Amino acid sequence: MAFAYKIAKNLKIKDKIIIKSLNKFRGLPHRQEVVFSDKKLLCINDSKATSFDASLQSLSNFNKIYWIVGGVPKYQDNFYLKKVKKKIVKAYVIGKNILFFKNQIKKDIPFSVSKNIKTAVNHIFKDLKSDKKSKKTILLSPAASSFDQFSNFENRGNEFKNLITKKFIKRSNV
Repeated sequence: MAFAYKIAKNLKIKDKIIIKSLNKFRGLPHRQEVVFSDKKLLCINDSKATSFDASLQSLSNFNKIYWIVGGVPKYQDNFYLKKVKKKIVKAYVIGKNILFFKNQIKKDIPFSVSKNIKTAVNHIFKDLKSDKKSKKTILLSPAASSFDQFSNFENRGNEFKNLITKKFIKRSNV
């Protein structure tokens, strides 16, 4: 946004017009996309984050994170969680390369193996019941490609969005 603002200013566009345009901007799906938000919970679909560096952006932006991570890791990808480990409550490892992800995160943050997104979301909601602290974030930011369980990152992100939507439809009917 800062880059766009600077270009607009160079083009002598008034602040009022720039701000109006920025407020209308909606990000692309699967890129830190807000799926649900209320006073207690924020659910973010960052399925496009297919490397640790990409996930690090989301991990840096949120707090009290219940992180869904896993899939097919990038060649020689390494996780450096030192700067964000205090932001992560727990990781939920999905996919077929579980050992890789366990080895990357086991020294820094608590985790459980969920194998797939549906199980991860169910585990998170169980864990949330015992966490009465401030606003929490459910973050799908897998730091890996999706090809072990999905045809692409869009399908993975859509599955996450559907699961979150179903959870909140259920909750509102109770």
